[in-house]
Amino acid sequence: MQIVHRAMGFWKRRPRPRYALALAGGGVIGGMYEVGAMTALEERLNGSGSGFDVYVGCSAGSVVAALLASGIRAGEIYHVLEEDLDDPLNMRRGVLFANDAFRLACTRFGRFMWAIGKQVLRGDRCLPDVLARAERELPAGFFTLAALERFVRLGLGSRGHSNSFLDLPRKLLIPAVDLNTAERVVFGAGELASVPISEAVAASSAIPGFFDPYTIDGQDYVDGGTGFCGHADLAAEAGADVVFVINPLVPNRMADGGASMRTRGVYTIMEQASRIYSQNLLQLGLAGLAVKFPRTAFYLLQPPRNTTLLFGPSMGFEASRAALRFGYESTKAWLGEQGAPLVRSLAPEAAAI
Repeated sequence: MQIVHRAMGFWKRRPRPRYALALAGGGVIGGMYEVGAMTALEERLNGSGSGFDVYVGCSAGSVVAALLASGIRAGEIYHVLEEDLDDPLNMRRGVLFANDAFRLACTRFGRFMWAIGKQVLRGDRCLPDVLARAERELPAGFFTLAALERFVRLGLGSRGHSNSFLDLPRKLLIPAVDLNTAERVVFGAGELASVPISEAVAASSAIPGFFDPYTIDGQDYVDGGTGFCGHADLAAEAGADVVFVINPLVPNRMADGGASMRTRGVYTIMEQASRIYSQNLLQLGLAGLAVKFPRTAFYLLQPPRNTTLLFGPSMGFEASRAALRFGYESTKAWLGEQGAPLVRSLAPEAAAI
């Protein structure tokens, strides 16, 4: 009898590992790259095992994570974007910038210049002091997130999906930062699970200075990438055994003899500095998580540093379709090489193909 029990215990099916997907931010370019990458993963697995148990999305990654966690396939989103279809899931300029966005931004910029000009006319010539004295007259941002919130809400609705975390078939976590307490908050968990998904996405995407902080129930929130990158710890803490992290934006490494980035102006310098900062945060964070969660496997997908294709303005649309295709093609190659262990983990039968 003991032999029978031992045999039954041996053949008893082991619990299925829990898989998590963590999508970092990266603006329009980053979101497109992530859609392309996830489409390649879906195809590689032939649809098998591509459904993650936990989705974590920050900033632009929160848009993609929200759609995927609701059950919308990455391949469907890719088709809409690649063919530029007239579809609620098409991330066109109107998704981020409403028709009157440029007028509003110009008005706010004028307010910005007037606030500074008044201090200069009063005889103050020290710029830091001018900014300090004019702070209450400066705008909180140059654009609003109303258009993005609407895109997510209508996009989910167009496929018959709910805008509520509570109705999702899978766990979705969207981090943001409380502007006034400087603390990370996680929408989709605890009391914040009652916040609509579209509003959580808007809060997580509020890039400081570019967008207004997003207000929910009287609290102001800014981009979830402020002081964080990837938020893979949320996936591990949710019990994931395997965490797949996608980081679309890395610092660019100029070729020897190439012109310095300095020649491309202040925006390029700020973009490079931001990428250096977030890249270091991610690397340090993943190193710490490997120690804290030794039984959890972490896989990181990100472009090579010399990929100039993804080094344009992250909030621009000109290279968005190219980023979409690059995310697909580069991930397809990665899955056959460095990402092969991830494929074997997600769907062993697909790894043999």
